[in-house]
Amino acid sequence: MKNKYCIYLLLVLPFLSVAQALQGSVIYKKEPVASEKHIGPIVFVSNKPIKSVYDALRYELKFNAKEALFSMIDNMERDDNRFNSYVFRSGGGNGTYYTSLDCNYSLRQVEYIGELFLVKMDHPTFTITNETKIIGNYECRQAIVTGINKAPNKDLKDTQYAYSVWFTPDIPVALGPIHFDGFPGLVLQVDLGPIRWTATELNLSTEDDIIIEKPVKGIPIAQKDLGSTTRKMLQAMGAPSDK
Repeated sequence: MKNKYCIYLLLVLPFLSVAQALQGSVIYKKEPVASEKHIGPIVFVSNKPIKSVYDALRYELKFNAKEALFSMIDNMERDDNRFNSYVFRSGGGNGTYYTSLDCNYSLRQVEYIGELFLVKMDHPTFTITNETKIIGNYECRQAIVTGINKAPNKDLKDTQYAYSVWFTPDIPVALGPIHFDGFPGLVLQVDLGPIRWTATELNLSTEDDIIIEKPVKGIPIAQKDLGSTTRKMLQAMGAPSDK
């Protein structure tokens, strides 16, 4: 019989040793943690409560001992209107994220302005604090991820950010939602300003053969160059220049 476990966050796995190579999947949800009036101006042009759209979204992190893939679980009933598209993009998660556990970066396959890109994203730089909390029945430690968001044009200023990441050393997998990889344990929660990612279901195994398909299509580009490249594409299509 295979050594397979279907685990929800209310359970613990004290019998899994660090030496065992885990495979499986993690289901995540994302939700607004700020009031709706602060989520964005698009909220005011829709009669549909924004929370109901978030509630319908689920994302899956699939991984084996060498690589991982993160993407939204397709919901055939969703309505891809302008309002919903805003929810899909907010807090990340748009596109497919691939990570090799031997590398310190992820690849994001995503479409912008009708063009498919393969974006190289370095793993976050973080500092582990002394803060802990329980998520499900797992004790998690806090890491703070800091960096700078580049302004989209010269009229705006760059902004600094600090994100709170909660990972559990009890599950020795250096993965998390979107590109939050490289932490010393599985990431169960990430606070990205007004958006929170939380793991809701774990399906772990030490013997299953999880197949991961690395995305290969798309224009290779570094994350830091993506903004300027898409702006040039928009200007070529007639959008006003920010110079």
